[in-house]
Amino acid sequence: MRICFISVGTFTHIGPYLDYFKQAGHDVHFISLSPGPERSVPVYNLGLGVKYSETQGKWKYPVSMLRARKLVKRLRPDIVHAHYATSAGLTALVCGFHPAVVTVHGSDLTTGIKSVIWRPLLKRIFRFADCVNMVSQDLSDMVLSLGINKDKIEIFTPGIDTDRFSFVRRAKIDKSRPLKMVCTRRLEKVFDHGTILQALAMLRDKGIEFEMIFFGGGSLLGRLKRQVKDLGLDNSVSFAGRLRNDELPELLGRHDVYLSASLWDGTSLSLLEALATGLFPVVSDIKANSAWLKNGVDGFLHKVGDAGDLTNCILQLLDEPDIAEKARSINRSNVVEKADRNKNMKRLELVYKDLVRKA
Repeated sequence: MRICFISVGTFTHIGPYLDYFKQAGHDVHFISLSPGPERSVPVYNLGLGVKYSETQGKWKYPVSMLRARKLVKRLRPDIVHAHYATSAGLTALVCGFHPAVVTVHGSDLTTGIKSVIWRPLLKRIFRFADCVNMVSQDLSDMVLSLGINKDKIEIFTPGIDTDRFSFVRRAKIDKSRPLKMVCTRRLEKVFDHGTILQALAMLRDKGIEFEMIFFGGGSLLGRLKRQVKDLGLDNSVSFAGRLRNDELPELLGRHDVYLSASLWDGTSLSLLEALATGLFPVVSDIKANSAWLKNGVDGFLHKVGDAGDLTNCILQLLDEPDIAEKARSINRSNVVEKADRNKNMKRLELVYKDLVRKA
């Protein structure tokens, strides 16, 4: 099949799709709505300028969409797959090509559905699409609330490479040594790193020794570094910047606990990577996380935006370290069963073939 993927150029999760289907022998092309890094397949950068900001320059998208329409006509693919319902999904609608798949990843829907402008547009995009793929059940419920036919909905995450993110046996969590914690979410408002820092200050005040490292870049780096200094956490908190995905497994293996304070999310690949390696998760109590974890059984779910509750979860883990020992193998098995990238991409391939056959 000739497959055209569409997304903004910097979209992190597009890479695995491009790589998998190229390796599977398909003719893969990437239509990039904005500048981005080199990929393993032919890239058509339809953005204006040489740089892209996630917070500025979105007025350029209409031009990119019209360029995409012409390009799709020239490439004559068998199927088009748009990632992010807003930018790329709207582009697919403008292109008017069938069959088309639109994947919803999280904030594109959770934020857009509340907008008086985007809500009707999203309804049109989903009605146009031949398949709407959600990465979590709660996102599916939102799409259904727009009156979209349930028969065109597919719920599954792209998954992770469970061979690369292999299980790491760790020393038992013990108060006699510093607790090693890690967060791999981008430094953006939706991931609420400030709440994590407030909780860490509370732990410090209770005499708990820990080492906390944030992997990833983002627009809030400067603000968060200032917060670390103001809270007096310089000696125990560090920011390691962006890393290649192939560097993460070894680094995750050095830690005990995975922290996330997301305000909302789809199924988080960062969480799945942590679970696959055996990190114990302490994450916000949102639907995307509770779909994978049972509070007090295979992880702790803290109240959204509540630093005190997050602190209490970590203190409970230190008091009951056996919870982590039991959770690690459960979480690993769950990820392998439901979120193995190879299995889920094969499932997506079958969706493609069925849509192309019907077309």
